[in-house]
Amino acid sequence: MLLNRYKLHLTLCCLCLTLPLQAAESPIEVSGFGRIVGGFLDNPELSYQGYQDELSFDSQSLAALQIDWHAMPKVTVTTQLLAHSDSNRNSGIEWLYLTYDVNEQWQIRVGKQRTPFFRYSDVQNVGFAYHWVTPPQQLYNGVLFPTYDGLNIKYRIGTQDIQFSLEGYFGEYNDEYEIANLTIQPEIKNFAGLIGHVKWDYLSAQIGFHRGDINLFMDELNGLAAILQQAGYQDTADSLSTKGRVEVLFASLAYHNMDYFVEAEIIKLLSEPLVFPTLSSAYISAGLYLPPFTLHSTVATSHASYPQPVNEIPMGLAPQVDQLAMAYRQVYAALEKDSLGSFAVGVRYDLSENFALKADITRLRGRRDERSFFDITHHESGRAATLYQFSLEWVF
Repeated sequence: MLLNRYKLHLTLCCLCLTLPLQAAESPIEVSGFGRIVGGFLDNPELSYQGYQDELSFDSQSLAALQIDWHAMPKVTVTTQLLAHSDSNRNSGIEWLYLTYDVNEQWQIRVGKQRTPFFRYSDVQNVGFAYHWVTPPQQLYNGVLFPTYDGLNIKYRIGTQDIQFSLEGYFGEYNDEYEIANLTIQPEIKNFAGLIGHVKWDYLSAQIGFHRGDINLFMDELNGLAAILQQAGYQDTADSLSTKGRVEVLFASLAYHNMDYFVEAEIIKLLSEPLVFPTLSSAYISAGLYLPPFTLHSTVATSHASYPQPVNEIPMGLAPQVDQLAMAYRQVYAALEKDSLGSFAVGVRYDLSENFALKADITRLRGRRDERSFFDITHHESGRAATLYQFSLEWVF
């Protein structure tokens, strides 16, 4: 299976390398990127991001092809095709949108696009674009909707010294999605956000607000809520809501000069549907540029919580009522919390303008009574491990 996946990567990459030569005189631009990522975890009782206590290349290796068709002087159609080595991740069309450059200040995009939640959202799959092997899991974990179908409007203004942009989007999301260890296909309407970005010399800052109305279509949970409502426990039934609003607040600050860099990101996730946690996550990363090497370290943290269960159902009243109370409590007991602290050190070596080698060591420490982003084979085991990763990254 692994060999077949790398054959797919190799075929896609060879195709990508030949296309630019064929399209040199055409309005079609072809580019792409790829990565081969290996790693292992030193704790045999845990799994993290698909890594276990043996060397694996399946989890995060990928290859991608991007095609930009300049259909008119101000109109471009962009599509990105992505092939994952992990069979649990969807390969196929990642982006498909039309861009209209109104003028130097205004730009409009329509179609399937990457949701601009974070500093590295647009290039999250492009390992060559950042210093880590993997961005901090506490933020870049897939809890938030990765793409949307809709409209994006960006306004840019600036001088030689300072640049400012304001970006707004509106759309929806209906793809399959994994949250709290559940695979669902939510319907997200009125999905919108506003992001401001300013860059002054070596300093840049970003702030954003995102919101959406979500319906999770979880039949078992809705069925239990209906039974609780019929039994007269309205507050308990309401606490199992699968509909409501999700809001995300985000901020980042970065300083990059020719010798070193420091950057930080922070988010706050607030949610009305039960299965989405209240989540606070942040990291700070710093590094030295020693061409062709980059040395870096990162501290990251996350804290996840859910509302407390409603203590409305009396125990001992009747066996049926006791069973109902137990079923309700089991729902809350099954909700996975992902509070995690980590410290990482790493090195990047730029082989050329298009290739880079990386190696990271990340110490992970979660809470014993929580999942902490781990897949756990022995529930009595601790939530601590060291992740070793290395990668070859390329762009063309």
